[in-house]
Amino acid sequence: MKLDSAKFTPPPRYDAASNVKKPKTRNKGIITANYAAPFAAVPTGIAAGGILKFMKQVSKLSPEETTLLRRGAREGLKQSGLYDKGVRAYRMQEVSLPKLKDAIKDFPKYKDALINRIAKFNGVIEKNLESGEFDTGKFIDSMFKVFSPVKYGRKDKKALNALQTEVNANVAKRMGKMKHMPEEIQQTIKSSLESLSGLMAKMQGMMFKTGSNACYLPNANKIITPDKTLQTSIFHEMGHALNNNGGIIMKTLQKARPVAMALPGIILLASILNKRKVNDEQLPTDSKFQRLKDGIKRNAGKLTALAMLPVVAEEGIASLRGGKIAKGLFKDGKLTKEILNKVRLTNLGGFATYALSLIGAVATVKLAIKVKDNIQAKHEAKVDAKYQAKLEKYNHKMAKKAEKAAAKA
Repeated sequence: MKLDSAKFTPPPRYDAASNVKKPKTRNKGIITANYAAPFAAVPTGIAAGGILKFMKQVSKLSPEETTLLRRGAREGLKQSGLYDKGVRAYRMQEVSLPKLKDAIKDFPKYKDALINRIAKFNGVIEKNLESGEFDTGKFIDSMFKVFSPVKYGRKDKKALNALQTEVNANVAKRMGKMKHMPEEIQQTIKSSLESLSGLMAKMQGMMFKTGSNACYLPNANKIITPDKTLQTSIFHEMGHALNNNGGIIMKTLQKARPVAMALPGIILLASILNKRKVNDEQLPTDSKFQRLKDGIKRNAGKLTALAMLPVVAEEGIASLRGGKIAKGLFKDGKLTKEILNKVRLTNLGGFATYALSLIGAVATVKLAIKVKDNIQAKHEAKVDAKYQAKLEKYNHKMAKKAEKAAAKA
């Protein structure tokens, strides 16, 4: 008597499921997905860079137009009521950083300058050591002065003070969240952060010095713009100031920005840490937490867009309100039609960059999930193939035993 092993079913005491246990699959592809995801935002990043370049070009004004814009901006602050609420607009003098090709071409000159800076830095170290009291804040600030390609002048003082006020306010908020810590640790952290506040302000100031950004500082209640490029974005920043100094809804939108900017990263992390794939079926035995995780992963794109929506909405409202101030000044003869058009184009460009950041964030989380699920699916298929091979081997072995038993009988 011969049995076909392919059609053989083991008796209960040779149950395959209990004797050949299916191995558990691991959570695969987390790191790869995390590194691959940012590539999805490259197209939107390039587009945003192009828009920023366009904004810089559009916002350039002649000396006469610059004077007219500054006078108009001061009048706009007063007419809108922002001046009475303490809002002021400061400028930072722009600097031109050397291009890489120029640095390579004039390498000997830059090498000599670097040697001189290192010599100065050694002098700073010696001075600190000779004094007997090592001040970390002053030491780091001196190091920044020696090595930074950006120098701050007398005309940057007000803007730099506003940045430091903003930094100090953020430090105070962080300290408020550390009340549960021992007082000694709190004091150590506080003194360390305060000693670095000047450096952090200067680091943030570099984007204004290089003409790469203009912004409204909600804690300091001040506006900062570069003195040449992007100066027409001052009305957009006035819109932010109106939002922050306005009603509850606008204030909430303004204050929700940090949370809204952090949420896409949290959604992405929650999605790639979930071993389940998007197409996996929901099981009746799943816990509420597992169902929540699966729901986040399946709707990650929509949730990311929803998280970013308050930021984009607040930016749009700021542009509209700032544009309205500029239009009123044009009607009063305080601004020319050319300047008004440049303000509108700058505002439109700024809004477009935030819309692109939303698209980029959605594309990033979707690519991360796709990469993660593909790697997970391959891993699970490999594990299943090994299991099926073991199962087949076990069934064949049991069939042989049954054959021998039947032959003896």
